[in-house]
Amino acid sequence: MKMVDPMDALAPMRTIKDEGPAKDDREKSVSEAVQEEVENRMTKAAEELKQKYARGEGGRDASENGPTGAAYTAAAVAERERRKGIKDAERAEAEAKAQKEAQREADVRYQFAADQGGSEDDEEEEPLEEEDSDDELLNELDGDPEVFHYVCPQFGFAQMFLDLLVAKLRNMRLTQIKAEQMTKMEMMRKGHGELTEIVQDEFLPKITAAARCVVHFYHNDFHRCKIMDMHLKDIARRHLDTLFLTINAEKAPFFCEKLNVRILPTVISFFNGITKPDQRQIGFIDLQPKAGGSEDEWPVSALEEKLGKIGVIDYVAKATEAELERYGLVQKKSIYSSRHNQIRGEDYD
Repeated sequence: MKMVDPMDALAPMRTIKDEGPAKDDREKSVSEAVQEEVENRMTKAAEELKQKYARGEGGRDASENGPTGAAYTAAAVAERERRKGIKDAERAEAEAKAQKEAQREADVRYQFAADQGGSEDDEEEEPLEEEDSDDELLNELDGDPEVFHYVCPQFGFAQMFLDLLVAKLRNMRLTQIKAEQMTKMEMMRKGHGELTEIVQDEFLPKITAAARCVVHFYHNDFHRCKIMDMHLKDIARRHLDTLFLTINAEKAPFFCEKLNVRILPTVISFFNGITKPDQRQIGFIDLQPKAGGSEDEWPVSALEEKLGKIGVIDYVAKATEAELERYGLVQKKSIYSSRHNQIRGEDYD
C-alpha cells in the first residue's frame, strides 16, 4: 500500500493520476470479455438453428409457453380433451341415471297394475286395454308387405285385411308362447326351477355350464342351513334363468378350502363358473328379520333382494309407498288431511 503524507495537499491528485492507466486496462479487459461472450452465444445460436433446419424442424416454435409453440398447442389440445371427457362422463352418468329411473318407474307401474288386477274397475277397463294393444300392434304391422296389399285407399281397411291381421297376431302370439314354453322346458331339463343337490365331482361341470348359478354350502346338523334351503327352493321356482344347487360342505372339503368357506350356511353366486369375494351370502348377515321376529325369521324377499343386487337373478324390488306417490299411482297423504279426517270422525261420532 502506498503511503501518503497527510501534510501534502496535492497527494490525492497525484495518486489518481498514477492509477489512471491501470483502471483503463481493467475496463478494456471487461469490455473484451463481454464482447467475447456475446459472440460465443451468437455462434452457438446460429449453430443450433442450422442443426434445426437440417433436421427439418426449421420455422417451428417448440417452446411450451409460447402461444404458437408445438408443445403449447399439444398441451392446449390435451386440456380440451380432458374437459370434454369430464363433460361426456357427466352426461353419460346423467343419462344412465335417467334410464335407471325410467326403468324403475316402469317396474313400479307394472307392479301396481298387477296388484290391482283383480278389482272391478280394472275389469271394466279391460276392453280399453285390448284396444290400446291392438292399436300398437296395428302400428307395428303398418309397413308389413303381406298386409299392405289388402289396404283399400277409398274404403280404409278391408275385411280381408282385418281377418289376415287377426290371424297374423294370433300366430305371432302362439309362436311366442311356444318359444317361451320350449325355453322353460329346456331350463327345467337342466335342473332349473328347483334346488338340486350335487356331489363334489359334479361341482365344476354344473357351475361352468350355467350362465348364472347359486350354490349353497350346508351342513346336515345346522338348523340355519335348513332355513336357507327352504328359502332357496322358493326362489328357484320363480327364477328359471338361474341354476340353484346345494352341496354338503363335509363331503366337498377341496372346494370349501379353495372358495374359503368358513361359515355355514354360505351361498355363493357364479357367473359362467366365476365368482368374486363380494358375490356371496355368509350366514344370515344383512338379512333383516321380520318385525318382532327372531334373527332366524327373515322374509324370503331379503335373500331375493341380496341375490338380485349381486345380479345372479333378475329381481325387481317391491314398490314403496313413496314411489307410488311419486309416480302418481296413489294420492299423497298429508298430516293435515289425516288429522282433519280424524277430527271429523270424532265429531261425527
